[in-house]
Amino acid sequence: MNAEIEILGAYLPWWVVIGVIAYAAAWLTVRGMEHFRLTRFVWHLPLFFLALVVIFYSAFGLALAP
Repeated sequence: MNAEIEILGAYLPWWVVIGVIAYAAAWLTVRGMEHFRLTRFVWHLPLFFLALVVIFYSAFGLALAP
């Protein structure tokens, strides 16, 4: 079974949509951390951002998998 989501007439695999949602959630998290100046405690911000994307992708993927 191929789980696909139709967006504006284009069929996308569900994992692509989950990836976009995870990227947006990680971006919003880092943005909120920057607002409260919490990123000064992070050693390598791009690596931290990538780790957040992976964590959110895994969590959303487990929760929303078809």
